Amino acid sequence: MTKTAFLLLASIIYLISLLPLRVHYFFSSILVFFISKVMGYRRYTSTINISRSFPEFKYDKVEKTVNKFFKNFSEIVAETIWIISASEKSVSKMVAISNPEVLSEIYNRGESLILVGGHTGNWEAITRLELFSSPSPIGFKGKRVVVAYKRQHSKLSDTLIRWTRSTHKTANLVESGSLARYMLKNKKEQHCYILYADQTPLPGSKFVVNFLHRETTMINGPEVLSRLTDCAVVYFEMIRESRGRYKIVFTKITDRPSGLKEGEITEKYARLLEETIKNNPDNWLWSHKRWKRGVEEN
Repeated sequence: MTKTAFLLLASIIYLISLLPLRVHYFFSSILVFFISKVMGYRRYTSTINISRSFPEFKYDKVEKTVNKFFKNFSEIVAETIWIISASEKSVSKMVAISNPEVLSEIYNRGESLILVGGHTGNWEAITRLELFSSPSPIGFKGKRVVVAYKRQHSKLSDTLIRWTRSTHKTANLVESGSLARYMLKNKKEQHCYILYADQTPLPGSKFVVNFLHRETTMINGPEVLSRLTDCAVVYFEMIRESRGRYKIVFTKITDRPSGLKEGEITEKYARLLEETIKNNPDNWLWSHKRWKRGVEEN
């Protein structure tokens, strides 16, 4: 039954994805307006998160940022559906890499790396990393690009998500809970591991930083996994330049995690992500309940 439902839904989504991107933008903006304005889905959460993260913002600035965030979110929904059937050339025009040499230098050394970012820009597009336009090759491509993802409770939802992120066959999706085992098993092979580490960690995380004016527990994946394999850690920032156009900038955190103090990688990541959010406040995933558990509870 699940396979039949998947084939039916995947066929419908694929046919819809064939529509021009401007049509996707039109319908997604209506959908998100209805969800955020009429139904109020996560609007309160987004408003509280923004007002507490930017205490200097007046009410009208908070409201403006919330509205712009939901507008950006509607564009992400549109682009995520459209990209399923988009040509490689079209995907290349969508995202440009500014400094590929940060990754190619590590690739040319024959080493693996952990690429860690936040939910900014169009985070759903990252599985097409090798297709992004770049002044020079980054080196890593195909199954050598491994993207961690969170398995969904519903088997149908999980299958659909894996399919939407894999239609160009430009990355290998590995469930986040199995990533450590995968990395150790493939330690002798060269990979680029992509992780998002800006959401609520599971209970037990011991990494606490001051993030956006609050004591915040951080996901320990990049810190623990980089020390486990002693591979380089690079932060990536996806900047929204205009509708349907993004830029990626890489910043190296460390070449040798074993040479840093415990918690230093997490602290550096938090500072880089915080700077990214402050530069473009509407460009982060504010609807996520990032601070639903306090430091003591974790």
